[in-house]
Amino acid sequence: MSSSATLLIADDDPNIVDLLKRYLRPLDCEVLSAKDGEEALLMAQTHLPDVVLLDVLMPKKSGWEVCQALKGVQRTSHISVVLITGRGEVKDRLTGLQVGADDYLVKPFEREEVVIRITNLLERKRSEAAAPVALDPSASMENLLHDRATGLPTVPLVIDKVKEILIEKGELGIVFIDIEQFEAIEAEYGWAYFDEFVRNVGEVVAVEAEEGFQNGIIASTRAWASNFYIFINLLSRKSAEIGIEIAAERMRERLVNRLRTRFPKMQSGQIGFFVGATKIEYQPQIRLERQIYQGMTVAADAVRDAEEHRKRQLTRELRDIIRRKRVTTLFQPVVWTKDFSVFGYEILTRGPKNSSFLNSDMLFSFARETKLSWDLEALALESSLKVLKSTDLGNRKFLVNLEAEMFEVSEFFFHEMVTFFSEQKGRFVFELTERAAIEDYAVFREVLEEFRAKGIEIAIDDAGSGYASLEAIASLAPDYLKITKPLISTLATEPIKQDLVRMLVELARKIGSKTLAEGIETYDEYVWCEKLGIDLLQGYYFAHPQELLATGDAEVAEAVRGMPKPQHGPLAETATASPRP
Repeated sequence: MSSSATLLIADDDPNIVDLLKRYLRPLDCEVLSAKDGEEALLMAQTHLPDVVLLDVLMPKKSGWEVCQALKGVQRTSHISVVLITGRGEVKDRLTGLQVGADDYLVKPFEREEVVIRITNLLERKRSEAAAPVALDPSASMENLLHDRATGLPTVPLVIDKVKEILIEKGELGIVFIDIEQFEAIEAEYGWAYFDEFVRNVGEVVAVEAEEGFQNGIIASTRAWASNFYIFINLLSRKSAEIGIEIAAERMRERLVNRLRTRFPKMQSGQIGFFVGATKIEYQPQIRLERQIYQGMTVAADAVRDAEEHRKRQLTRELRDIIRRKRVTTLFQPVVWTKDFSVFGYEILTRGPKNSSFLNSDMLFSFARETKLSWDLEALALESSLKVLKSTDLGNRKFLVNLEAEMFEVSEFFFHEMVTFFSEQKGRFVFELTERAAIEDYAVFREVLEEFRAKGIEIAIDDAGSGYASLEAIASLAPDYLKITKPLISTLATEPIKQDLVRMLVELARKIGSKTLAEGIETYDEYVWCEKLGIDLLQGYYFAHPQELLATGDAEVAEAVRGMPKPQHGPLAETATASPRP
């Protein structure tokens, strides 16, 4: 190990600092130490170490605060951060992910574990061959004003150039672009995926600004934002050819088309943009900055009006879908990890073709937002039951999504579907989405036991998302533990996610549950799920949701037969690193 590497250990317990120094001695690194969060932050900013090991609970500043401060500034964002704590709960590890930590160590830790994790981080930094970061204080201040997701400047950095256009040309065009459904995208795919989506949006906006508005100035509204401004010289040839509103609308259409090409796994209805546009004329008697910011407000207000109009449209559309019972029931295959044989199907409900609700997650999240959740849930169960009654169920399992709150409605116990499930004993699994707090787990577990007595198994959805805590999972003792999609995304490159999944697998084994990973879309994600011991797999890598046919199992088996096999374990045959098309 090169002696040029520098490590910083921050812990208020000197015994822990001494222990880590002994463990890390074979790495031949320079080791610094700090006794509290403020000192750790100052030393990291001064010495720019390669890796910082942060105790979570330190005086003055917590490890989470120090990590967030380091990752939030470009000058120190390259520093690898390892959080050290005695708290290994899922919610704590998720917090570590949110603040940007690279890895996580839970006390007490073993020498070998510490050495391996730090070695991996140093080797990764060396392979990335990151360029040295400039130490110019002014550059550091400028980095604070850049959006880290896109690399674009924020408005304060471009305001002087914008003022020049307004003074020299006498007028200025302003276009505001907002990502539609950004909260739903992040909720479904996870923040890391959404950051990549926003980065691509920034790239495409920059290209479109150049093509559609000669010398247009693009800026993010703020750091980690989901919207952008373009400031336009209206007298340029390209801008003068058509009106700014028409040009902005054309740009919106091109944005949608380009992003659909870049993110084909997203449903087409998930990718959309609201665009507002205005123009202002130079008024010498009014402060320049005020003129510009007022124009920005007008452009943004146009988008907010469009958003409210769109929401009203969607609400009417959803009410019509529910009233006319126009939902579609599809089936997502679930396969065994060991041999890809079909375990069963998750029952999914979507809106009809050519509707705005082709994505199941969007459909149900919008129903919750508009207080139509119960009506939609009842319709989804009714539609599913109709399809299931006309289908040869065979020996397959069927997973049915239910909100935990539904069990508070007494009428549900007499629902026709429960009767049907009881008649088909051992064929159905209630997949509980715990998005609202369950006040009394003992009482709720009694309810679940009533369903188990009818031959209905129980799965906990969103495990690892923060909704379903380890305590809740252990208390409910489900038959299946479904690991949330954001944990599976980028699993191969994020040690914290690997640890979280490993914890969930170990917990499942202790309580006699099987694990099911959802949202698998790449070969690497599959390999890591197999490596970590997950029992069941689901995702577009294997098959898309489909109409259930009598030959469904055979079709799925045929589809997965040509998929690349892992390089280890019971499936090791002819592995390749290429994803299935």
